[in-house]
Parts: sequence; structure tokens; C-alpha cells
Amino acid sequence: MNSPRPASRVPRRLLFRFLALVAIVVTGFVVLRFTPVSHYLTVEKISALFDQLRASWWAPLALVAIYIVFCPLGLPASPLMLTGGMVFGFIPGFLYNLTGTWLGGVITYFLGRILGRDFVQHLAGNRLKKVERAVARRGFWSLVTLRLLPIPYPLVNYCAALAGIPPTLFMVTTVLGLIPANLLFAYFASSLVHLAGPDRQKIYVQFAVVIGLLVILTVAPQIWMARKRKERYLELREKRAARQAQG
Repeated sequence: MNSPRPASRVPRRLLFRFLALVAIVVTGFVVLRFTPVSHYLTVEKISALFDQLRASWWAPLALVAIYIVFCPLGLPASPLMLTGGMVFGFIPGFLYNLTGTWLGGVITYFLGRILGRDFVQHLAGNRLKKVERAVARRGFWSLVTLRLLPIPYPLVNYCAALAGIPPTLFMVTTVLGLIPANLLFAYFASSLVHLAGPDRQKIYVQFAVVIGLLVILTVAPQIWMARKRKERYLELREKRAARQAQG
């Protein structure tokens, strides 16, 4: 009887690259959560800084650069998205935020793909191919609506890279999925600048309602498709059982 074939060792270059990715993520988490840097990355501090830089031609570039640098480290995008709307206004803020969140997501994706994809593929093998086929079956719009779910943005980007989603598919679905949230945050933030008292409270309520509707519109189709797949699976199983009974 042949003994089971031992698993091949992970090449050192793959292991070191993956450890570098882990170090980047862990370092970013520690710096953003447990050092004085966290006190300067609030909506109030960031918006105050950019309010002073508003007249500078490079202020939008600085906002986009912050997205690019801090998104791979795990910085939540919402403080920057609110800052863009408050400082630059609705439409310019939306465009700067969309550019920044998309580029930050793309950088995060390629960082995960370059440093961690080969390591995961070496360990998972055929199981990773099953994940890739499952992603392909769920389709283009499922990846778009994934951006509307309340899932940490860097986590989605890194998981997309490690799961083997093709770069073009990732970039296109990401920019489409980011449009609704960026529009919402830019409008909400730009409206807050000009409102106070009861009117501001109404904006908060409207913002919460719209967020709830976005979540419902995102989750409902997923539940419906999952139910249809389950019904189809049960139907096929019943037909298979009937054929076996007749045979």
C-alpha cells in the first residue's frame, strides 16, 4: 500500500512575500489603532487640515494620496469620504473621493496579489480553483453589489486578490460598486456644512434611511438568488432520485 504523498514545501520566496503582506497589515492596524496617529485621522482633524489647504491646487491630490497610502493599511474610508464632501463640495468631493477610493482599492488589491496570491494558491491548490469557479458563477453584478455591503473595504480588496478575481474584473466592478456610496457620502457631507440645528438632524435621518435602503437593495437580490439556487438544487435531486427509483 502506497503511503500518502507528502505536501510540497512552501518555497521561501512565497513565504517571505506573504509574511511581508501580513507585516504590512498588522503594522497598519497597530499604527492606526494604538498610536497617536489615530487621533489625527478623525473627520474633524482631517477636514480642518484640508479646509486650510482648500485654496491650494494640490489639495485634491493630497486627499487622493492619503487614500492610496492608508487604504492598504486598513484605514476606514468614511472619514476621508466625509472630508471630501465637506471641504470640496458635492460634485468635486464625489469625484475626488471616487478617484481616491478606487485607486486605494486597486493598490490594496495588487499588493495582496503580488505578495500573497501565490502563497495561498500553493497551499489551497484545487480548492482555490473551486472558489474561483464559484465567484465566476455568481456573476459580474454580484461583485458590484458586494461593495454596498457593510464589509471593511481593505478586507474585500485583499480577499479579492487572494481569491484570484481577475484584475480587470476587480477594477471595473469596484468603480461601479463605489459610485453609490461616494455619491451618498459626498452629498451628506456637503449638506452638513450649510445646515445647523433641526435641519441638520433631518439630514442625519435621511442619511440613515438611504443607507438602510442601499443595504436592503443589496441583500434582497442575493437572498432571492440563493433561494432560486436552492430550489433548483432540490428539483435536480428529486429528478435524480426518481430516475434511480425507476432504474
